[in-house]
Amino acid sequence: MKTIVGNVMPEETRMAILEDGRLRDFAVERDDDMHIVNHIYKGTIQNILPSLQAAFVNIGRRKNAFIYMGDMFPRAASKEEIQQMHLSVGQSVLVQIIKDEQGSKGPKATANISLAGRYAVLMPTVDYIGVSKKIRDEQERDRLRDIVAEIKPDGMGLIIRTVAKGVSREELLSDLQYLLRTWDSIRQRYALAKKPTLLYREADLVMRMVRDHFTADVKQVVVDSREAYERICQVFPGSQWQSRIRLYEGDEPIFEHYGLEEGLKGLMSRIVPLPSGGNLVIDHTEALTVIDVNSSKYTGNGTTLQDTIFHVNKEAAIEIARQLRLRDIGGIIIIDFIDMAQPLKRDEILQILIRETAMDCTKTRVLGMTALNLVEITRKKARQSLYQVQFDPCDVCGGSGYLYSAETVVLQIIRRLRHMAAAHQLRGDVLIEAHPDVLALLKDKKRKAEWERELKRTLYFEASGHPNREVFSILSYAP
Repeated sequence: MKTIVGNVMPEETRMAILEDGRLRDFAVERDDDMHIVNHIYKGTIQNILPSLQAAFVNIGRRKNAFIYMGDMFPRAASKEEIQQMHLSVGQSVLVQIIKDEQGSKGPKATANISLAGRYAVLMPTVDYIGVSKKIRDEQERDRLRDIVAEIKPDGMGLIIRTVAKGVSREELLSDLQYLLRTWDSIRQRYALAKKPTLLYREADLVMRMVRDHFTADVKQVVVDSREAYERICQVFPGSQWQSRIRLYEGDEPIFEHYGLEEGLKGLMSRIVPLPSGGNLVIDHTEALTVIDVNSSKYTGNGTTLQDTIFHVNKEAAIEIARQLRLRDIGGIIIIDFIDMAQPLKRDEILQILIRETAMDCTKTRVLGMTALNLVEITRKKARQSLYQVQFDPCDVCGGSGYLYSAETVVLQIIRRLRHMAAAHQLRGDVLIEAHPDVLALLKDKKRKAEWERELKRTLYFEASGHPNREVFSILSYAP
């Protein structure tokens, strides 16, 4: 059974899902106006880039939204209709954000609107009926399709969500009516708005998490905010739901009470231990995320080398799928498994990855394994990952994770001194201000004496207060 735990503050909301006492899903959102995925705006085309088949749209924020031409037209539009629609700078458009701002890039948008409800997703611009693939019972899928075909407005699309399994026609109709009212309200606001502005705001993290995950297998939803508790109770008025919604009023913080804080610290670590003693090493780059699988301390307990490798890789495949969910890692992911010689075992590792990632609410595709045992995965990147939300690049190393060694900095200082001496820039004795680690090498008596003889100068040293050992200064002065 699952438990949904929420820690809500005005500045930050954290939501976690526990399954059998173990952290299964985690999300964090801050009230910094940067989370705008699924928000709907009235925008104005600011610039058209024919060579990229794209445009920039002013949505009333600091950064313009980027939109592909193909996403500028409703999905139901024919080729003739598209050709007749001449886009121009200054033209108003209704757009929905599908990807948050990432670094220097603005948000990404589409004109194909979708509105998520409890049981269904309304797509006003396309005539379509879909049922979640996670509902595998064919009779139930047919029942839901029949209901949707009966209640869906002509020319609009509806996708049935996984949580709709077993719900009645009345519940689906009620959800659809709510979505239709929301869509009418958005269109009215669009018609009245005179400039780029926000028309619709997606639900906050608390309501999204409860909306998407509060199902029959959830034992309890526990939050430490009375305001959030009352909102959840309003959305789920039935006694069968409210009996499972609880306001936490304990003395210790809610995440500590449920033993979550220690597990969350592990999500910030680059190295993730595996049960056998192996580990994962997760590194982020500009273009992709790389995950390396290592056997580390695991020796196999007398089994063959291939069995040892296979056991570590199996554990890694399960844990990698979990880490992708917990850290919300998106984009391109490359996994370097330990080399396996047997094709059947490679296939089994791939099947484990496919099975585990299928439980992810975010669309994830496992693309296969190369001859070098590298697995390529793509995972939809819409919101900022946990890594991006929690961290800034290091002011000392610039985000690289590395600094020059103390010996390297010493050589840079000596090289600079020799250049200054050759250019006749040394006017007298020399004062070197540097990091204590660097000074420890510079003060070596033998080396210092050699440099002073070579430069014909006395060297003086002073410790720098700068945390970066690469920073130093050289001051030459007459005695």
